[in-house]
Amino acid sequence: MRGDKKENLSSDLVMDLYSSLLVEVWAIVSELIGEAILALLFSVAIRKLGNKYSFLKSMEVTEEGLSMRQVREVCRRLPPVEVHRGFQSLITELIKLSSALAEGVVSRDILPKVLPKVREADRIISQK
Repeated sequence: MRGDKKENLSSDLVMDLYSSLLVEVWAIVSELIGEAILALLFSVAIRKLGNKYSFLKSMEVTEEGLSMRQVREVCRRLPPVEVHRGFQSLITELIKLSSALAEGVVSRDILPKVLPKVREADRIISQK
């Protein structure tokens, strides 16, 4: 039981980290390419990764932004490493898709925000 609580805490920490990162990504990228296009890119990325990381399918994406409410509940039942890999794959896919549209401008603006948080998530899951 004690291991379950520690794993839930780790999943919560990883979820919180990626949730705040996705909000930052949304703010930066939506200014560069627009909210409607960004919502479409999120939907495409989620559809592509959803079979491997099914928890991503519970993320709600609209032109106004992201809702992580349902994702958070699903992620609490998953190992932190799976949550990390799923969100890391989502961000990688989003960077690829948006950079193709904006010719690398998005990568330049986003990578300084993304890399430290991905490293922090790595640190969290490695503390088990």
